[in-house]
Amino acid sequence: AEADAGLGGGVELCARAEVEEEESEPDADQLVEDGIRDVKVATIGNVDSGKSTLVGVLTKAILDDGRGRARSKVFNFSHEASNGRTSSIAQEIMGFSTGGEQVVVDRPGATSAASRNLTWNQIVAKSSKLVTFIDLCGHEKYLKTTIFGLVGLCPDYAMIIVNANSGFQRMSREHLGIALALRIPFMFVVTKIDIAPENVFQDNLAMLRKIVKSNAVKRQPQMVEKEEDLKAAADGLITDQVCPIFCISNVTGEGLPLLRAFLQRIPSRLQLSGLFGDVSDPVEFHIDGVYNVNGVGIVAGGLLRSGCIRPNMQLLLGPDKASQFKPVLVKTIHYKRTPADSAESGMHCGLALRSLVKKEALKKCSFRKGMVLVDAALQPKPTWEFKAEVIILHHATTIRERYQAMVHCGIIRQCAQVKRLSCDLLRTGDKAVVTFRFAYHGEYLRPGATLLFREGRTKGLGRVLEVFEDAAPEDDAPP
Repeated sequence: AEADAGLGGGVELCARAEVEEEESEPDADQLVEDGIRDVKVATIGNVDSGKSTLVGVLTKAILDDGRGRARSKVFNFSHEASNGRTSSIAQEIMGFSTGGEQVVVDRPGATSAASRNLTWNQIVAKSSKLVTFIDLCGHEKYLKTTIFGLVGLCPDYAMIIVNANSGFQRMSREHLGIALALRIPFMFVVTKIDIAPENVFQDNLAMLRKIVKSNAVKRQPQMVEKEEDLKAAADGLITDQVCPIFCISNVTGEGLPLLRAFLQRIPSRLQLSGLFGDVSDPVEFHIDGVYNVNGVGIVAGGLLRSGCIRPNMQLLLGPDKASQFKPVLVKTIHYKRTPADSAESGMHCGLALRSLVKKEALKKCSFRKGMVLVDAALQPKPTWEFKAEVIILHHATTIRERYQAMVHCGIIRQCAQVKRLSCDLLRTGDKAVVTFRFAYHGEYLRPGATLLFREGRTKGLGRVLEVFEDAAPEDDAPP
């Protein structure tokens, strides 16, 4: 079992420096928050709890038939639709008009790329506020993808989906631990209440309340049953004092209006999260997907962590497989599948790129996981070794030097080895300063970044203190 002290320590460790926030004008910050139209919500929870179905029902404004009708409109691949199991990260949007009503398009059943683009264009044009759902995987086999969605895509909130029949299962605990470690405010949504026996449903609700009140979570559970509860639930969620619990059915539609009204009410956490820089800062764009589009060429999708990007801007792309940064030109920008004149910090967008190196065209194989687009003014260099302050959330035995784990830090997903420890060994709940070394490639890493490392069920959380840019790759790196 995860140590309560471990999770509590993780939350304490990841506390952001709040000095800058105190110095800035609160009114100005509030204006920025109000002006942000997009709120990102990640759906997590155990397999078969109804995550993709709920996203389909909310975004398409339809009810499910109990046989996978709604989720089939969300999946990226045909094999996901055939076995009903999400294995990739899907994104869908829901728009709200100025009056707070949901924007519903004429053809909600569109599944082809062209018709989806048209649907998104209509929603973006008619909406004053957008909610972007990041549909993540529930199966243990795809835990790496789910962690990447939570660490790399920086959601504002997490919706933990619980099956009213099965209750709170092991993978839901894993996902809850990760959300707590990353300080993402979360709510519980209990689905399938139309087919759950009353006694089983009540037992599982009681278990949820117990988990929310536990020492590891330390929040007050609040059942949201009427519109009067929405304001208190939204305020408590942002301040990490309350965990709202919604009970819904995707087939009968029970509880869905309340959940929609709640999602319309919650604000963006762009300033509060401390993960994003200012618009005036140098550009830092984290790439999480690469596509080859007919008639356009290479398109890089990702999250703009700081600065502002405009067409015909020159940036550095890297570090590549040879740990180098190369100049590229941004041709055009798309935001929410819609052409845009610029992209600002906090936006998830797509950039059409062209190489500025002669006789070297950009290809899909030119990219690897963990690459970024940065301003030349930052003079980026690949990092092989870094020092981090870590806490072990759960580990069966002890951690010593030469221990290897998969490190997740933003979009970086790479195996790293422990080179030095500030103590002899580490066990569950221990804190230490650890020097890691990447196994295969140098990465673009900045001090202050939050990292999560895992190996099997071992979980650790930390913050990068120092990066060593001059440490060259070693010949005896693991195969």
